Amino acid sequence: MEIVPIPERPIIGQAAIDQAQKTRSLALIFFVMLMDIIGITLLSPVAPKIVLRFSDSALVVTLIPVVYAMGQFVAAPLLGKLGDKIGRRPVLLASLFGQALGYFIFGMGGSLWILILGRLVGGITSGNLSTSSAYIADISRPEERSKNFAIISTAWSMGLILGPALGGAFGQFSLETPAFVAGGVTLLNLVLGYFLLPESLPKEKRDTTRLQMRDYNPVASIIDMAGKPGLGAVLLVNSVFSFAFNGTNSTIALFMIQKFSAETWQLGLMMIISGASIALANSFLVPRWVPRFGVKTTGVLGLIGLAIFSTAVFLAPLLWLALILNMLGSAMSAFIFPTLTTMSVERVMPQEAGQVMGVISAVGSLMNIFGPLWAGLIYDHLMMGSPLWMGALVLLMASYMLGRISSGASQPAQIN
Repeated sequence: MEIVPIPERPIIGQAAIDQAQKTRSLALIFFVMLMDIIGITLLSPVAPKIVLRFSDSALVVTLIPVVYAMGQFVAAPLLGKLGDKIGRRPVLLASLFGQALGYFIFGMGGSLWILILGRLVGGITSGNLSTSSAYIADISRPEERSKNFAIISTAWSMGLILGPALGGAFGQFSLETPAFVAGGVTLLNLVLGYFLLPESLPKEKRDTTRLQMRDYNPVASIIDMAGKPGLGAVLLVNSVFSFAFNGTNSTIALFMIQKFSAETWQLGLMMIISGASIALANSFLVPRWVPRFGVKTTGVLGLIGLAIFSTAVFLAPLLWLALILNMLGSAMSAFIFPTLTTMSVERVMPQEAGQVMGVISAVGSLMNIFGPLWAGLIYDHLMMGSPLWMGALVLLMASYMLGRISSGASQPAQIN
């Protein structure tokens, strides 16, 4: 497999790293991730209406995000492996280019198959978020990882606020405009990364093994990572959590509409305050809780808290109370993402950080398919809002599983 090299910026993942350079790199990575998430969520207000031009089938409408998740599942582990071999920067830049191309294809539209092709291209090249996560792992000392990984949740929370709002605004010009804006934002990321972002993985810490056929198989990559001492259990907890979290989130708006007759602006308010609560928790609580309680205990408490507030939302008699409880539950989720990511990275060597982040992304993509399907089925056939309390039971199971995992890193990825 021949790879055209991209000129490298100076390596920063070294012992003599300048703290100011590290801070600048973290800030740039945060901006890259934020702009990428905004690009993804820009399409959310308009994508269903674009698809409805060609088909009024609900299955076809849901096929658009499913195709993206499938592409991500297939390609993410391989992109992570490539990042371990040739460095994070070239993989990140190539992913950004592919994402931009996918947005432009989707914006051009013209037929259903072109829309599906655009999202498939975007999914296959969506290694930028997992590669950015590996970048953070490269430049973070072990005691900094939970705090630094919290910027991923912060980027998501801010992107989930800004993306749909901007998508709705640009969609007033035309339904295709948000797709072209997303492509332009992604190209801006590409330019910034090319000129400003240094490489984070020194050559002496890269994976020097040759790519094998099993590296192209996402299932094989997941099995390989799951076989690492202590890592399989963490990945399983991550899968169980993502299954319940994605399932609950896919039906929460419908629950608010059917139980409380929530208006569109009230659902928008729910998204805004939930995103703000995640950002605030990441900024002020995660950096304090992790040193005080430890990474694993913080994750267990987050899972239990999220289960409690999900059940409380189901039982809430008033809309305003349900919105507040959902906001508090969102804040609890802010403790789970960085702690599970930290525990995963601690169990692999530095040259495997990219692959494990790709595997986490692939597993998340699978759960983003199965979780909403499960939630939709029990919502329709069991009772309204059932994913909230049944998801809480799944979260409690995940907290028990996480509590039984050893806190120590089996293969610590030491950052000098």
